[in-house]
Amino acid sequence: MARSISAFEAWRHNTFAALNDRHFRILFVGTMFATVAYMMMFVAMSIVSYDLSGTNTAVGVIGTGVGLSMLLAPFGGVIADRMNRKWVIVIGQGGGAAMLTITGVLLLFDAMTLPLMFVLMMALGFTFVVMGPARNAFTADLVGPRLIGNAIVLNQLAHTMGQPFSPFIAALVIESAAGTGGTYVLMGALVSVGVFTVAMMPSRRQQPDPDAAPAGPGGQAVTRRSVIADIADGARYVWRRPSLRLMLLTFVSSVVIGFLFRILTPALLDQHLDRPTTDIGMLFLVNGIAAAIVSFLVAGAASTRWAWPVILALIAVMGAGYLVLAAAQNLGQAMIAMALLGPGLQGPVMILQARIMMNTESAYYGRVMSFTMMAWGVQMVFGAPAGILADLIGEREVFAGMGLLTFAVTVFATFGWLAIRKDDRPALPSSLPAPTASASNGTGAVPSMPPPMLRPVALMSGQKIDR
Repeated sequence: MARSISAFEAWRHNTFAALNDRHFRILFVGTMFATVAYMMMFVAMSIVSYDLSGTNTAVGVIGTGVGLSMLLAPFGGVIADRMNRKWVIVIGQGGGAAMLTITGVLLLFDAMTLPLMFVLMMALGFTFVVMGPARNAFTADLVGPRLIGNAIVLNQLAHTMGQPFSPFIAALVIESAAGTGGTYVLMGALVSVGVFTVAMMPSRRQQPDPDAAPAGPGGQAVTRRSVIADIADGARYVWRRPSLRLMLLTFVSSVVIGFLFRILTPALLDQHLDRPTTDIGMLFLVNGIAAAIVSFLVAGAASTRWAWPVILALIAVMGAGYLVLAAAQNLGQAMIAMALLGPGLQGPVMILQARIMMNTESAYYGRVMSFTMMAWGVQMVFGAPAGILADLIGEREVFAGMGLLTFAVTVFATFGWLAIRKDDRPALPSSLPAPTASASNGTGAVPSMPPPMLRPVALMSGQKIDR
């Protein structure tokens, strides 16, 4: 019994350690509010697009508007590494709240068209470009290198916890007197709460880029490189690190494949299951609850040697979910598929995102996380071809193809992990004691030449290590 209690306490500490930071708790709550809004948006966007056109192609094309903007994420990464990350988030997320509200007002006045919807969603996608890399990087600045991995996991848990009821709420509000317009206005208000919580945070100074020029007249930094050069430097940084490269490739593949079912679900309900498109809320409710439960169970795995086995197993579960969805003959079977797809996507995304940050130097936080942001852009851009393909060959056939492709990604990632496993040391647990004054330079920092197992921590705090 005592051993069981001890194991539970260890799991609880490893999963929720960063919540001991008061500022991070406020940020966590704000993240949940914003997540509810954005998850509602994906449902509302699919329903509005399908109702305006009646085709999968239009749903995919509207999603492409968001995706095209998000392909510019590396520029947002450079912004996050050069500017005050707190205010970058406030400006970017505030712009997102404005875009959602404007969309809602146009829908309320029955003034929405597909081209206008495309432009508004493209503008919304650009706010993600500005905000996304800065938000993860600011989180790392807020909690410090010792809790980076745990804080990123908890951020993803906030997204996962906001998912179960968001689609269901969206469907209920859309079916009410508020309609789609009122739903978008509500989403804008929820995102505004997230903006307010970030504005309450203290500013944290990120580590300077080691390649930046010394401060110029007036104390302002003079950067030697152009924005494009900074992006290229970030890409080289990733490419030269096999484990980081594998994690990013696996992350992008999981996101691109794992979210495509959202594009085709309205047509599956309408044309194959003889159900109203608003039943998408019920399906996504099951999807989100399953994702939240499994995410809680595996959250602590990010900093252990079990991280990759858990990632690979859950990606395979996602493949099984697609095959079940392809064969579903009624709403109940579709719910079973959603219960597999939820954990199959959210679990790997959560663990991979944490490990990517834990293996990245602070000067590159924004740029590296911008490459993960591009995954969502690629996914949205792929929505249009997926919609066209579904209109040509059928939704079930596309779902089956996604399932087979998911298994191929699992095999590729497995061989990749086996190839780099000896160099893929488990990330340092968040429970590691902070360095003492006697073991530091008097400021609490680790020595300039730490033992090999502590080098990832030194790198994450921006230190240079002599080779």
